[in-house]
Amino acid sequence: MVTYEKMSKAAIFINNGIPFYGTNPDKSFPTPEGQTIGTGAILTAIEAATDHSPILCGKPYPDMMEIALERMGTRKEQTLVVGDRYETDILGGINAGCPTALVLSGVTSHEKLKTFSLQPDFVFDQLSSIVNLLKIKP
Repeated sequence: MVTYEKMSKAAIFINNGIPFYGTNPDKSFPTPEGQTIGTGAILTAIEAATDHSPILCGKPYPDMMEIALERMGTRKEQTLVVGDRYETDILGGINAGCPTALVLSGVTSHEKLKTFSLQPDFVFDQLSSIVNLLKIKP
């Protein structure tokens, strides 16, 4: 759990030269109750307090996905990246050279999707649609 005390310690460490890393810039996170604070919002607060930008190692940057591909032993073209946020999940898959599937039941709406020049390979209303599509039929 992130607390004011932990964020204050992080700011002190960063201001004293400790590297500032973040996993992803997602500013919000979908829950059944609605959108809640995401990692990106916390990173933004610490950045404002320190004047230091985090080094991002997760989505949408391909490094973490390339490591995952290597560990799974799969090729880019045979690995589907599924996500609900275009700016990190889908763009991360595109940047890694993988096919992508956007699920519209989370953060990115169909209207918002139309504003992006690069589009996902597949768009689904909900995750269960992907699961049903991938089920092997006898």
